[in-house]
Amino acid sequence: MNRVATHAGDDSDGKIWGIEGMNIVFILAGLLLSIGLVVMLSRHHAPTFSVGAGAVPFALTTAYVFALRQGKPRSFDTDLLETLSTGTGWMPPVRQPRNPLHSHASA
Repeated sequence: MNRVATHAGDDSDGKIWGIEGMNIVFILAGLLLSIGLVVMLSRHHAPTFSVGAGAVPFALTTAYVFALRQGKPRSFDTDLLETLSTGTGWMPPVRQPRNPLHSHASA
């Protein structure tokens, strides 16, 4: 019996410069916001202030990616946010739906 290697278990979003899948989009969006903010602020403020304030979106998105997304399980960041806001992120719902096999219609 011959085995065929299908790589069916390999499910990867890929990596760009060591950054997983969609995380690079978050970082690039933060970079784009930072560049736009620097350009807007440079017209009316000193260059040091413009670059300093402009670096904030990039720093925040990069910190978010590396603290809550990179190397973590899928939906870790949203589950953590739900846990912090409502306390139920990793727990099953308090009120479970009825089992459709034991509903009143089948009795």
